[in-house]
Amino acid sequence: MTISAHYTGVNMLNQAQGMATTAAKDIQQSSLSGSSTAEQATEVKGFAPTGINNPIDASIDLIQAQTYNQAGANVIRRADEMTGTLLNMKV
Repeated sequence: MTISAHYTGVNMLNQAQGMATTAAKDIQQSSLSGSSTAEQATEVKGFAPTGINNPIDASIDLIQAQTYNQAGANVIRRADEMTGTLLNMKV
């Protein structure tokens, strides 16, 4: 089992991609069944529509995926900087 910062960063990027794909599918499904969601929202004023394909939850998941993506990219960037610093050191 490999344990390195690059491995961790790539795993975070892969997880973010999966989360974004799932959120995009949920948003698409909610837009295809938009009439029922809109009816639910007007029936219960002041509350977000509920259901499996809630576009609000999917949007939050999409923002979380963006944060994971940024964190994974930062991990890889910092690992590259650390490796570069180690290579530039004189013994």
